[in-house]
Amino acid sequence: MKVANIKYYNKLSNNFNLYHNNNINIFIHLITTPLSIIELLSIINKISNNMLIIKSVGLIYCVFLAYNDIPFNVLYLTSFAISIIVVISSKIKMKLLYNILLFIIGYLAQDLSHYLTNEATYQSSYISDNFIKHFIEHTYYLLPLIITSSIKSKVIYNNTILYKLLGILPILFVYTTDYLISKGYIIYPWDFRKYIIKKNIYSNIYYITSLLIISHLTDYKIFLIGTSYIHYIQYIYVYYYHSSIDYNKFKRYVIFYKFLSLAQLYSLYISTFTSFSCVYNNLLSIIIIISSNILSGYSAYLLGKDGCYFGIELGYICKNKNYISKFPYGYIPHPMILSQCIALYFMNNNLLFYNNWSFLIYFHILFNIIHMIQEHFDIYKNNKLPI
Repeated sequence: MKVANIKYYNKLSNNFNLYHNNNINIFIHLITTPLSIIELLSIINKISNNMLIIKSVGLIYCVFLAYNDIPFNVLYLTSFAISIIVVISSKIKMKLLYNILLFIIGYLAQDLSHYLTNEATYQSSYISDNFIKHFIEHTYYLLPLIITSSIKSKVIYNNTILYKLLGILPILFVYTTDYLISKGYIIYPWDFRKYIIKKNIYSNIYYITSLLIISHLTDYKIFLIGTSYIHYIQYIYVYYYHSSIDYNKFKRYVIFYKFLSLAQLYSLYISTFTSFSCVYNNLLSIIIIISSNILSGYSAYLLGKDGCYFGIELGYICKNKNYISKFPYGYIPHPMILSQCIALYFMNNNLLFYNNWSFLIYFHILFNIIHMIQEHFDIYKNNKLPI
């Protein structure tokens, strides 16, 4: 580990953080930065017609970051993010024009984010001072820099050879998983299509066990991120495909991943209450959170288990989508989702929780809104989409 490298990255990240203090700005960057990278890699994949190239680029990039001695906790999170970005970019089938447009939108949205949050851009700090050199440096380190900004705890420097290898372990895990899926040995946790080869009995055991091992070797955040949003992807995926779904398996798995996600979320929230005064200061928020969850639970009770999990939309229940007229249905649109979003929003009123886990909440709300839009406008595979 070179002291010069540590000082260099510390100086760079400190300068970057001066322009990325607002959590909303950072959250938007956590969306727009991966979006732009996904589209750029998709364009490369289209031109080369060889997925091995973009996978190699992702791995080489992580190896170079390890060589450059970026903090250990930033390295493994960047490695995890890059691997997911690479796999997503290889799966999306979209016209080249849409790739280019989304890349431009991702880039411009970052400037818009700075404008909305009243923060100057980091680019503006060097626009008249050796611009090309700083712009290349900014672009190269952009993803680890925004991850560093999002980490509220102290960055960890422990970059011996062993920790460098552990830091790039997440990308090897995701690549291995993608390979096993391509060969039909396992499936993604959200894939419930009936006609898939039935070599999937150990898929969830493999996924959960692998995340636990990697988290043990790196950090709990890997397991947390890897399990917090699976049930949302399952909702979106199943609703999109609509037919040829193994419905019983879907219900079983989505309940498991939702329980795992919410158990972790509320455990982290409760753990921030270290004294009675903390509870007292957040009493109103706690009441709203409990009330919102009661409303969500009551809404689920009215729908029934199959009603909650698209039994009507998938044709397993012969009823109209709007067959329930009792409150809150008919009074509040999408009461289950909206009440959950309200509960999530008020969790961030706890300052200690907000300082450590605000981005976890933001992504929960984002996935809820995406799925609510999907349900409201009935977006599924038979609809005409550019993808």
